Amino acid sequence: MMHEREDPATLRGAHIVGERELSFVSNAQAKRDARKRQNVIFSIMAIMVLVAFIAATLAFTGVLKIGGAPTAVQADDQPAEQIANPACPTASFSYQDPASFKVRVLNTTTNSGLAGRTAEALKERGFQISATTSGLDRYEDKVAVVLAGPKGYAQALTIQRQVPGSEFVYDEMMYGTEVDLALGTGFENLVKDRKLNTAPGTLECIAQQ
Repeated sequence: MMHEREDPATLRGAHIVGERELSFVSNAQAKRDARKRQNVIFSIMAIMVLVAFIAATLAFTGVLKIGGAPTAVQADDQPAEQIANPACPTASFSYQDPASFKVRVLNTTTNSGLAGRTAEALKERGFQISATTSGLDRYEDKVAVVLAGPKGYAQALTIQRQVPGSEFVYDEMMYGTEVDLALGTGFENLVKDRKLNTAPGTLECIAQQ
């Protein structure tokens, strides 16, 4: 009696996976893994591009200020008698939180409503306005003058940064951290918010007469 010849690719009726089939399966799995890695990489790159675009947009519109909050410098806590030339110190002061002190806005000109309009613009930036009035007409020919006392240097710098071309005047009789902003005929507008410099710096003093 003749026995049927068994198929070499089977063992007791079960199919034996050959080297060629194993190679095919391995290649297919490798391709799937490669596609997964590519998808992950492309997703991460897309997220990075989106984040960069959003950050650039916020920075351009002034919502985001690159560099973060300014760091306080030592001169902020020094009393006036320890600062060289208190009338026009060369020390560096830090930009302050607008809500941490009060500002009085004065109109030195005949331009009606100038102080009120400027005070409203400062309020929109978070400043506390103590009053709006007229006076100090000796500064009428200026862009603006920022007046502060022995404890108001950093606050004066903060206001000065809002008004390009403004000049600092030291008034030893002024109490605490309150600041006066006297607007002259040269004043036009506050600096655009996106261009506002919040880094520590020195005061721009009025020329000595």
